[in-house]
Amino acid sequence: MSDRLKDLHRQRALAQEQLAWFDREIAKESGQAQAPAAPATPAAPVAPPRPVASDSDTARMADEILTRYRSESASSPRNVKRGCFLYFLFALGALVIFTVGAYYLYISLR
Repeated sequence: MSDRLKDLHRQRALAQEQLAWFDREIAKESGQAQAPAAPATPAAPVAPPRPVASDSDTARMADEILTRYRSESASSPRNVKRGCFLYFLFALGALVIFTVGAYYLYISLR
């Protein structure tokens, strides 16, 4: 049995259950004797069908992803090297500023 056919059977069972509920509510509101409810058969939950991609679509999407990451990784070593130099210069500048500040503080308190 195909997935679509199973889904249609499930939807029909749900619609029949809803109609039976409407009948019971109408009978209750109108004061009529309630007809015995048919035993409800629980509908088995069916996962929604996933779209099926062809092999060519899957291959094309995989190539696009790989191309994007290859282009990003090509510039990474250069960016890492530049970042390391900037951190080194910042740390060296902070060390120089701290040393000069400590020297002037030491000289002025003397």
